[in-house]
Amino acid sequence: MSLSTPIFLKEREEDNSKFVEIQQSQTTSIAAEYPLQNLCLASQEVLQKAQQNGRSKCLRCGGSRMFYCYTCYVPVENVPIEQIPRVKLPLKIDIIKHPNETDGKSTAIHAKLLAPEFVNIYTYPCIPEYEEKDHEVALVFPGPKSVSVKEISFHLQEKIQNNVGGKNDDLDKPFIKRKKTEEQDLNDSKCKDTTLKKIVFIDSTWNQTNKIFTDERLQGLLQVELKTRKTCFWRHQKGKPDTFLSTIEAIYYFLVARTCLRMKPAKESRVERKRLSPEDII
Repeated sequence: MSLSTPIFLKEREEDNSKFVEIQQSQTTSIAAEYPLQNLCLASQEVLQKAQQNGRSKCLRCGGSRMFYCYTCYVPVENVPIEQIPRVKLPLKIDIIKHPNETDGKSTAIHAKLLAPEFVNIYTYPCIPEYEEKDHEVALVFPGPKSVSVKEISFHLQEKIQNNVGGKNDDLDKPFIKRKKTEEQDLNDSKCKDTTLKKIVFIDSTWNQTNKIFTDERLQGLLQVELKTRKTCFWRHQKGKPDTFLSTIEAIYYFLVARTCLRMKPAKESRVERKRLSPEDII
């Protein structure tokens, strides 16, 4: 018994959709198993030459360093700054560094060297003020209140709605009656401004993170956790789970997850799907 053309087309569309989903699932699985396979590495020749020449001076502080100065966050004299690749990031990054963290062991500096225009490093207790922009900022740190990367937009939107509602419920301030159109325009402008613009990381040994994490200036930020990533860092801290990442790993994995989420195609509606012509039918 032969199938009618409409039924055949419907079944073919469903098969194509399942095939795409399987491919995406396999790609995600492979990326999780081999997280560094798609890295585009720049030439290391400049570092190899610098290593042969040995340590050299920092052009700012004069300290003797290898490759880069971990105090000034710049390459040393033997490493021409124009030969260091510059990376453009999709959002700004703030790193709060513990004062007892050894500068020479900090991986946060690597991010500052490669993306100096996008990364800022602050030494605790110096923390920027995030209160007025907490709907645009998130803190990457594990915990019971943390959410996944894909849930960020939803929770930022919820934060905006709660902030607007709280202001409207303030009985100490006189109520200003607005026209419906004005209220709608205000709500629309608030809803549109929900894009994550800055991400905050804590740079510290895991035994020292509590002092920074519990600081009241960070308590209002949305907390995000990278639950499925495992560290590849050679200096992994003993006694801690392998999901506790180094700072540079956390930055890399977060940006990869955020980028993959944005690139993931939305499910097409039945009306928007491509209609197959008779020539497409085999």
